[in-house]
Amino acid sequence: MNYYRCGKIMTTHGIKGELKIKVTSDFNRFFKGSRLFIYHQREYIPVIVERASEFGKYLLVAFKDLNDINLVMKYHLDEIYVSEEDREALQEDEYYYSDLIGCEVYNQDQVFRGVVEEIKEMPQCDYLYVAYQDKHYYVPFIDEFVLEVSKHIIIKEIEGLIREN
Repeated sequence: MNYYRCGKIMTTHGIKGELKIKVTSDFNRFFKGSRLFIYHQREYIPVIVERASEFGKYLLVAFKDLNDINLVMKYHLDEIYVSEEDREALQEDEYYYSDLIGCEVYNQDQVFRGVVEEIKEMPQCDYLYVAYQDKHYYVPFIDEFVLEVSKHIIIKEIEGLIREN
């Protein structure tokens, strides 16, 4: 089974087992009844969210059957994951970034332009970080440049779009 990181436990909060969590996912994974996994000592431990609330830039989360500080202290600085089978279904034209990494990129003329190595999140938009012939290029992940996403990605290549970093 594949797991995807969605948060990090920063510290405990109070004596009733609440944890202060830094969220690292664009999707809301922390809602009552959701199944997540704490990665602790090289093992994925399943937990169910009992409640979650905003706490500044963090979330305060309580997990079912972990309602005492003594039960959760050992998870300090552990990561939280969602399993692939628990990821929510996406709408058309929505993608998990993990599914885009490794995709081949072609231009509108079906010329191979590289492979997506990662997604870079920037204020103006997200970018595909594409590796091609020992070089890397950025392609804005917006409709004007990304024409199709299927088994591979087709981009509209215009002069100056693909630049070396």
